[in-house]
Amino acid sequence: MRQKSDLHQYQLDVLKLGTIVPNLSTITPNLGLFMEPGLGKTVTALTLIAESPPGRTLIVAPKRVAESVWAEECQQWAHLAHLRASKVMGTPKERLAALEVKADLYITNVENLVWLIEQGTKFEYLIVDESSRFKDPSSKRFKALKRVLKDFRRRFILTGTPTPQGYADLWSQVGILDLGQRLGKSMTSFRETYMHVTDRNQRTGVVYAWGLNDGAAGVIEGKIKDICVSLKASDYLQLPPLMNVEHRLPLDADVMAKYKELKKTMVAEIAGDTVTAVTAAVLAGKLLQFTSGAVYNEEKEALHIHDTKIEFLESIIEEAGGAPTIIFYNFQSSLARLQRALPYGRVLQTSYIEPWREGRVPVLFAHPQSGGIGLNLQCNTHSVAHCVWFDLPWSSELYIQANARVYRQGQLKPVVLHHLIAANTIDEQVLEVLAGKINTQDALLSALNLH
Repeated sequence: MRQKSDLHQYQLDVLKLGTIVPNLSTITPNLGLFMEPGLGKTVTALTLIAESPPGRTLIVAPKRVAESVWAEECQQWAHLAHLRASKVMGTPKERLAALEVKADLYITNVENLVWLIEQGTKFEYLIVDESSRFKDPSSKRFKALKRVLKDFRRRFILTGTPTPQGYADLWSQVGILDLGQRLGKSMTSFRETYMHVTDRNQRTGVVYAWGLNDGAAGVIEGKIKDICVSLKASDYLQLPPLMNVEHRLPLDADVMAKYKELKKTMVAEIAGDTVTAVTAAVLAGKLLQFTSGAVYNEEKEALHIHDTKIEFLESIIEEAGGAPTIIFYNFQSSLARLQRALPYGRVLQTSYIEPWREGRVPVLFAHPQSGGIGLNLQCNTHSVAHCVWFDLPWSSELYIQANARVYRQGQLKPVVLHHLIAANTIDEQVLEVLAGKINTQDALLSALNLH
């Protein structure tokens, strides 16, 4: 069992920031830990709780993290082992029973938060894990949490990606800490102060996009630096080499012709069925399905088109020679085809995490939303570990977080990050979004351009 003395110096520095000193008003009781994956946000936050006056703590986290990370982390550290945890999850009856358990930590998933708040249970402390899931102030989860924020004596937010879509994402997250003191009481006032309209419908006046004013980023950062600490993994961790590989795979001529037909007319005959895209956004989704090898029809049936990526993936697996390989997919049709091609692979779930890390599961299938946040999926059983992006997501947040499940503290062997790209298709624009070269809107315009 690890000791508090095993914490890194940067974690001890964060703990000093969060230490409450009696009669010293400059020390804030609330803190935002903007620490990249692998830097130990969980143990840092739990230590802050352990060193606070006794009280009940509500921890809100993504479902799989709530199930398998927070309570388990306490058992790995001697100075946290005394903390008793109750997981408020499952059926309503199971959740009510969990709330009645005498514990220090009450852990629930994001989806159950509104229900839990409606129960009226009081807590002294709050931890919001992966607070970027609360970036939308119009969401039910944020509105419900906002109503009870004043009831907590201390509030902490944790995320490695605080601004996945821009600085406006900070408004609601920082508001959880300071109730709007630093960035304003409303998103409207925040935008009026720090942003300007970059795209709007000239007829209706509806705003499509906002841009940050010159110099606004520095002003915002200055306003929140007393309650938010930002740490990058590259500044503190010595990680093994990471190799990014882009495999551009040409589609067969007849397949490419069908792709262009769908892109141009938004209608295509596939596997004896008609596939129609009624909007540009739907078309973009259909094109991404197409590049993966199957497109959904109106009845939600997957129509098989090609196996270009499957065949190349099989060669990667073969060349890996048994080295651990995690495969990220976006579409259920992709997962079904992957399972048929690689029947020995396993879909990510809690029971497979340790077998994977021990090398007993050579191939792991993971959706970026299920494998993207909070889980430790390092594997050091071979000389190298492989991550393969079979389908590409638009979300750079999910992409970064998913990669960091393997390439993080504790990964000792090099990691190869494979991207399966259908050449001359929408895949190439998505890859540019993920690399930060263009934004999603520009990528869509480019991908759907008929020229």
